[in-house]
Amino acid sequence: MDAPYQAAPDVHVLPTNLALPGVGVLPVNAYVLLAEEPVLIDSGIGVDSDEFLDALASIVDPAALRWVWLTHDDADHTGSIQRVLEVAPQARLVTNAFSALRMATWWPVPFDRVHAIRAGDRLTVGDRTLLAVPPPLFDSPLSIGLLDEATGSFFSVDSFGALLSEATEDAGEVPHDALAGGMLAWALADSPWAHLVDRQRFSQVLEGVRRLQPTRILSSHLPAASGTSLEHFLQVLESVPDAEPAVAPNHEEFGYMLAAMMAPQGEPQLVGADPGATAG
Repeated sequence: MDAPYQAAPDVHVLPTNLALPGVGVLPVNAYVLLAEEPVLIDSGIGVDSDEFLDALASIVDPAALRWVWLTHDDADHTGSIQRVLEVAPQARLVTNAFSALRMATWWPVPFDRVHAIRAGDRLTVGDRTLLAVPPPLFDSPLSIGLLDEATGSFFSVDSFGALLSEATEDAGEVPHDALAGGMLAWALADSPWAHLVDRQRFSQVLEGVRRLQPTRILSSHLPAASGTSLEHFLQVLESVPDAEPAVAPNHEEFGYMLAAMMAPQGEPQLVGADPGATAG
């Protein structure tokens, strides 16, 4: 896990940057929203659990957490969810009802603490209201993002994620073309169904995101970004349905990836792979 950083006066990022040999790094972010009733958004990956809890405690006393907004129940979002609820006894779990039911197949979800939510619902967290927003692209149909209606911060779940050449805390530091390429590669791998969409209806979905007019874009898989980047990001997403589909690595390619991941630090890594051929 990487060191937490502050994306806005009231938003802290709990990041992990996963190294993908031959591709680069994939950010995996959880967030702390310092509302009057503090909110944790997602809970990182399981192998980082001890570090995650320490990082969380460095920002807010877990006992003071009132809400844990779980965008969906994938492993890179639920890594510390059970432990977080144990150290945050006053927190309620905000998530899609089906996410709560599905998670109950692998840990004892406290259903009496679940606040089921769906797109269009609003949640008051003391000094502000959070609007539940469906992300325009996703790998799970249970995904629920959120817009802080007081500040304009848009937590966009997997949408606008990107494969990057190196870790950074500001998406604005990534060259325009590199960011567009990394975002396209991620979208193709994470949302392969996008090739099946009706283009007109997909454009309407993107227009709905445009109307949110976010001041910040806080993706689960991208460094923090200014809302001024939205138009660029939407242009990338608009190109996804007509782009070449991603292809997962075969067994031999996977072996090369593992060898590169296990190579001692400082040794040459495998490079030059097509991101679209190895992501996902």
